[in-house]
Amino acid sequence: MLFGTAAVAVPIIIHLLNRRKFKKVTWAAMKFIKLSVEQNQRRMQLEDLLLLLLRCALLALLAFALARPAMKTSGTDVLGQAKVTAVVVLDNSYSMDLRGLDKKSAFQKARAAAKEAINAMPSGSYASVLLASDLVQEKDSIISPTRALSQAHEVIDRAKVSHHATDLYPAVDRAVEILKGRAALRKEIYIITDGQASGWQQQGEIRKLIDENREDIRVYILRVGEKKPPANYAITGLDVASGLTPVNHPLRFDVTVANHAEQAATNMIVGLYLDEGKSPADKVMIPEVKAGATRTVPLYARFSKVGYHSVRASFDQPERFDSLEADNQNLLVVNAVREVRVLLVDGDTEARDPREHESYFLKLALAPVPDHYVKVDTTTTADFARKVLKSYAAVALANVERLTPTQISALKTFLREGGGVLVYPGDRVDVDFYNKELFQKHGLLPSPWGVAVGDATQDEIYTMFQSSGYEHPITAPWNNRDFGQLDDVRTFRYLKLEKEPSDTVVKEAGPVKVVLRYAATRDAEDALGAPAIMERDWGKGRVFQFSSTADTAWSDFAVFAPSVVPVLYRILGNVQAQGDTGLNLRVGESFLHPLAVDQPNQQGRVVVPSLAQTNRLSAEVLRDRPVLQFKDTHRKGLYEFQLDGEEKTTLFAVQPDQRESDLHKVNDSELPSAATLINWEANTDLKEQVQKARVGTEYWLWILLVVLAMVALETYLAQKFSQSK
Repeated sequence: MLFGTAAVAVPIIIHLLNRRKFKKVTWAAMKFIKLSVEQNQRRMQLEDLLLLLLRCALLALLAFALARPAMKTSGTDVLGQAKVTAVVVLDNSYSMDLRGLDKKSAFQKARAAAKEAINAMPSGSYASVLLASDLVQEKDSIISPTRALSQAHEVIDRAKVSHHATDLYPAVDRAVEILKGRAALRKEIYIITDGQASGWQQQGEIRKLIDENREDIRVYILRVGEKKPPANYAITGLDVASGLTPVNHPLRFDVTVANHAEQAATNMIVGLYLDEGKSPADKVMIPEVKAGATRTVPLYARFSKVGYHSVRASFDQPERFDSLEADNQNLLVVNAVREVRVLLVDGDTEARDPREHESYFLKLALAPVPDHYVKVDTTTTADFARKVLKSYAAVALANVERLTPTQISALKTFLREGGGVLVYPGDRVDVDFYNKELFQKHGLLPSPWGVAVGDATQDEIYTMFQSSGYEHPITAPWNNRDFGQLDDVRTFRYLKLEKEPSDTVVKEAGPVKVVLRYAATRDAEDALGAPAIMERDWGKGRVFQFSSTADTAWSDFAVFAPSVVPVLYRILGNVQAQGDTGLNLRVGESFLHPLAVDQPNQQGRVVVPSLAQTNRLSAEVLRDRPVLQFKDTHRKGLYEFQLDGEEKTTLFAVQPDQRESDLHKVNDSELPSAATLINWEANTDLKEQVQKARVGTEYWLWILLVVLAMVALETYLAQKFSQSK
């Protein structure tokens, strides 16, 4: 706005343009007025100069006032306190629900601190309130600063603890963005939190953000709650061990319990409940969980009918177990089926002895007895296209040389509808064909097959599977040694798999993941071993690519029952879950129900039983496909989804982020040094502490009053001088 002072040139230019140009004319009467003009000329020049200077000063001061001048180093309040524009970041992650020795939760104290911060602002100040966890909950926040501070109080009173985890960076970033756009002398951010360490996981980025704006924005960190929180125990995992959920069959559920305390926990009772039942289907007492450790225990149950079921693992009396109730139970939604059908495409059936066929051991592992819930059909490559693939949950290609365009098209259709494809190599496989057609052109394979490693003709040199650090949900249970082990399998020969991107972009091809690795070698460039099994989403389905054979030609994996059976079953369970994708979500993840192309106007509803709330859904387009989407998954619990016009109800579960259960506190030394730390208590005089730093005074109002006075003076003088001329 200071560039506006250039307006002082306007009166000068007008003055110069209006100067009259005289032409000398000799006439007799001139000599009689010459004396009078000479006497008045000096007075008139002084009057014109005074008006010119007054008008220039008026414009210059007006521009100066609009620029809002201030003296930042002055602590005087003679002209009144400068107004504050502040953003209050209120942490409402679920660790804030933890109650201290005084029976008050950290969030209750945080709300009181937030109100005190607003009350400490001078009259006429502006305030925003951001409810923040790992995101800013804009619907329940005040984004644009408001002068109605009572409205900020109302938002704080209505605020509730969410079931999100803590990550304060997004909220701090948003607060800085809000204040950057404000023309205020005093800008402040109040971060009110329990100081949980996980909330400062991006502390480097937060520190940089505060340091870059320290000249304009003052940041206060108000820590509330217990400095040393009480012990917290959590159920951090619930999984179907076999991956498959057939009806009328005993199922093992693995429940993981974490002890976030400094002492060992003893005699912890965990129950398994089906379909919101009041009595547990099974329960177990865990003798001991060491401090800071986890323990996985098996519980057993069975489903009596086909369809969606809810499973809940819970401590005995979870609401009384410890003061943080949100993580005292864990939910899982599964789809119980009568049978799972698998089609094996055998690329080598020439041998008379069936035990030498490529798919023999694979079939034995999947269906060990005749009357098994996994039903296996075997076909040859030539007969593959005649099968109706949609009647199968998965198709396995075992040492199939190559596929025809018709067969590839059938596989793509199968995957689009949610099926699973397992691809095994062998001595008959045309590697170039698979790499060019299935990987490069169609994006079906997760990886190209590379050079062969090892020699299958000898049994003295072999490669083992990894023994720990399993990164995929299919193999994650083996991180618990009680589940068994995979590293006894010997592989003599395999084709290299690697995460090599395809040059061709296939819209339906999803991201690539490693399911299982080989043990890392000493001379490996990467600390991780080479991939043994990889997977990628394709359409609504999923493709699993193996590096070694389905029979015993290159590996003994096929006959090592303790490993191959659970891995295959968990792969099938993973495929089944992919078909029912989105049944188990983390808070904040959207529930999606894909619609057919001919359903662009379909509607549905989501019911939240725990809140007695019904939400209407209308079709929208997402990634070029019509879907029904439900975004308001900020509360843990069971949800019910139903399409309009259909009686079938689908369950889905929303689960809190388990990292929030670790209540470890961040050290004061780890917090940004440019911020002022205040350990807030009910008797803390916050107003006195923040006012000490509120130095500076704005003068624009007083300058504007001077401008108005000068306008009146200029009007008076101009009128007076004109009368005297």
